[in-house]
Amino acid sequence: MKERERERERKKKEKISRSKWLETKVFRKPSKAGKVRRINIATEPVSAQDKKKGSENKMRIDNTPKNVARHTKQIIKNLAANVIRNEYIVTTLGRARKAQPKIERLLANAMHQIKTNKFVPSLHREHSAGEPVPKAWDTVSALRFLQIPDQEECGNKVINELAQRYSNRTHGFTRVIKLEPRLGEDKAPMSVIELVDSKYEIKFWFTAKAVAKMELQNIPLDDITELNVKKLTERRPGGEEAFRDAVETCKREFFKQGAEGEEKQEVDEKVKRLLESLPYMERHTGSLKGKLLVSKKYPTRPRPQSKEAKEAVIPPSPFIKPT
Repeated sequence: MKERERERERKKKEKISRSKWLETKVFRKPSKAGKVRRINIATEPVSAQDKKKGSENKMRIDNTPKNVARHTKQIIKNLAANVIRNEYIVTTLGRARKAQPKIERLLANAMHQIKTNKFVPSLHREHSAGEPVPKAWDTVSALRFLQIPDQEECGNKVINELAQRYSNRTHGFTRVIKLEPRLGEDKAPMSVIELVDSKYEIKFWFTAKAVAKMELQNIPLDDITELNVKKLTERRPGGEEAFRDAVETCKREFFKQGAEGEEKQEVDEKVKRLLESLPYMERHTGSLKGKLLVSKKYPTRPRPQSKEAKEAVIPPSPFIKPT
């Protein structure tokens, strides 16, 4: 009898020590999908309702090795589909920079397959009566990067519209434009990622609005704005006239300033505060004027030109025999 009582006491002690160990122990256990889960068994304050139900301990399961790479890939796929569908989106600068090379590779591969007629090889062979004929967007292997619900809509747009627009391009299909930080607690840097040569022309109108504001404030343009204006107008047919029209439109729509001979609209307080806020004047009239585009790593200087232009003398070639 004494031996049995001792055995029972020993087992009770083992159960108590085991339960205490489980209360604070965190161990790893493989799930059905083969991933490792982190299981934490701990005692929490139990409410009266839970005691009636008979639940004394609660188990918290936390999937610690979360598949961040898969989630990031899904985000990039959604951004790529929205850029193709809407031709521009507003997102954070980090996401735009991470998604831009993926979108460039997607469009470059798709354009190459469309130009070389490699995207419909199955349409040229004879199909049996019961076999369905594959669609054009379904045979472009580059479009399989997108999610399945987006492949048909985005694929048709790439084949029918973007392939004609970018017939002379092999790269450089997108552009990232920096915006002001987002309002709120995080102050995240925002940006616009857009398709070039689109009908929206986000960079064109952003630059026109900046130039309109500077002209109303009687401030000369800084070096970077002058370079952007030059890039936007030099290769565009009638670029300077179109840009001036856009500037006048921005003055009228955004700043309520009519052209000469037109009645001036009432300017509200928001527009007045916008015109009163001046930029960093060192870039416009100060010491940084003319130095923003100079390399800081390689401080080069323009080569001095001689006053008397000398004619270039080409030496005779040693491989030509004199006659």
